[in-house]
Amino acid sequence: MTGRPKASRPKASRPKISRSKVCSGFAARAARVAAPLLLSLLSLACPQSGPSSCPTSSASCPTPAPRYETDVGPLIARYCSRCHSPDGGNPNVLLQGYDDVTSKSQMGHVLFQLSSCRMPPEGEPQPTAAERDLILSWFACCAAAPGGACPR
Repeated sequence: MTGRPKASRPKASRPKISRSKVCSGFAARAARVAAPLLLSLLSLACPQSGPSSCPTSSASCPTPAPRYETDVGPLIARYCSRCHSPDGGNPNVLLQGYDDVTSKSQMGHVLFQLSSCRMPPEGEPQPTAAERDLILSWFACCAAAPGGACPR
């Protein structure tokens, strides 16, 4: 058959998504979903990783869930922000607010440092066991929340 060539339909354009975006998004979701499991494993696998007075309870999300603005934020400001600020001793790890604490690059680090009692460092004011448990339970609530959104 000779004739006119078939008109080609334009292909639907798909937005291009980089592999790094997909992987980082997956890592962030996995970190939030795995937070309670990670807390439990850390308490079992690393019982001697921090000071001997480090509480070893595994955190779960209480009802009502702790909120960042009223419960966790003031504790982060009291125990972390002096060093973890632009003018502090460790300006590379900023912990100045909700977005800093919940960023995908910080969340796992903060969770590990608090659960193993490595932060705050010795010689600095320390949260009580109840305060540390409150922060860790807030992280557990992040994992339990729809979409992994931490309670504000």
